Amino acid sequence: MSGGNALPATDPLPRRHQLLIFASSWRRTQTMLLYGAAVMLIGTVVTYADSHKFDLEFLILGVFLVLLGVGFHFGARLHYVQVTDDGLRLNRLLKHELIPFPEIRQVRTQPLQVLFSAPNRRGLFPRSLRPFERKPACVIRLDLEPAPVARLGRAAGRGCAIDQDLILIVSDAKELEIALQPRIRRRPPAPASRRR
Repeated sequence: MSGGNALPATDPLPRRHQLLIFASSWRRTQTMLLYGAAVMLIGTVVTYADSHKFDLEFLILGVFLVLLGVGFHFGARLHYVQVTDDGLRLNRLLKHELIPFPEIRQVRTQPLQVLFSAPNRRGLFPRSLRPFERKPACVIRLDLEPAPVARLGRAAGRGCAIDQDLILIVSDAKELEIALQPRIRRRPPAPASRRR
């Protein structure tokens, strides 16, 4: 054992689970921006090689599109959920929502195609979620009225709330479920009047 000062042990930061709906949207926009930047920069080089004239506007626009594409790359990382000591943090680009654990009634992992297969939900499957229909999602039953659940659903991505269920599409839904399970109390199902 050495006589040096030992560093205090620190708890690792809770894992951030990136919201895949936003990641895919940001990625598509980033690709279009970078494609446009490439066209502008290649056009500038071709113009210079052909007539030895330097078109500053094309170059500035191309560089601007590259910087915007890089900004979109990092912006996608700002949409995530994280289990904290105070509750489930739902982070968006400029703000965040905190769902206290007492408001979480149940959590489960379920593929979207199964979640929307019930007859009363079949017509509610939004187009924005169709690319993820076979992917397991973390479905959180909230002990809230429909309006706050819908607001949280919009923060998680278009179409990510149905009834009292908040749908979180993350890369590892089971890991998020396992992180939440010990923090929520086991309670009986909500009365039928609350579920409407």
